[in-house]
Amino acid sequence: MSRLSAVRPAYWISGVLLVVAVVVPLIVSTYAKRDPHLWGFPFFYWYQLLWVFISAILVSICYRLVRGEERRRRAAQGLGDPEEPTPAATTKEADR
Repeated sequence: MSRLSAVRPAYWISGVLLVVAVVVPLIVSTYAKRDPHLWGFPFFYWYQLLWVFISAILVSICYRLVRGEERRRRAAQGLGDPEEPTPAATTKEADR
């Protein structure tokens, strides 16, 4: 089995979403115009600001996809949830 086939769909989807969030705002022909205006602002300004919010949403989706995939991978390997405290850590905290 090749290493490429071992990559999970969550990683592919996250990669595509991140590429969209970075590349689309760099395509000048999509925003190199003045009209339409929104509340007196030229298109360029509100379009770029809109992409700030869209990119934040896309990054949060990617984070949740990858975090879920990592949890499933760790559970399949028997490593447990990384956010749950280990039994050794809880006993050390109880001793303090």
